[in-house]
Amino acid sequence: MAYPQGPPGEDWGGNTPYNGQSQPPPTGPPPPPQYQPQYGPGYQQPGYQQYARPPQNYLIPAILVTLLCFLPTGIAAIVFATQANAKFNSGDYAGAEQAAGKAKLWTFISLGVGLFVMLIVIISSAAGGGGY
Repeated sequence: MAYPQGPPGEDWGGNTPYNGQSQPPPTGPPPPPQYQPQYGPGYQQPGYQQYARPPQNYLIPAILVTLLCFLPTGIAAIVFATQANAKFNSGDYAGAEQAAGKAKLWTFISLGVGLFVMLIVIISSAAGGGGY
C-alpha cells in the first residue's frame, strides 16, 4: 500500500514510512481551547453589554390611567416611562431603573386620584338624590 506524500519533517504519529517509529497515544483529557481575541486590547466587541434586562417601564398602564383616571399625573407617568426606555437603550441602566420607578409611582398616583374622584362623584350623586 502506498502512503500519500506528506510535508517533510511532519510527524503524523504511528508506524509510518516517514518516521519508522510508533508513538504512544496521548493520555488524559485534551487541553482546553485557547481564547484568541479578534480585537486589540481595551476594545470591546459590540453587542456584548446588551445582556442586561430592561426594567419594566409601565408605559401601557401609564397610558391607561392617563386616559381613564387623571390626566396631569398620567402625563408625568408616560414621560418617565419613555425616559426609562431611552436611558436603557443609551446604556444608563441605573437611570433607567430610576425612571421606571418614577413611572410606577406616578401611575399609581394617577390611579389613586382617579378612583378617589370617582368615589366622590358617586357619593355626591347618591347623597343629592338626583334631584334638580
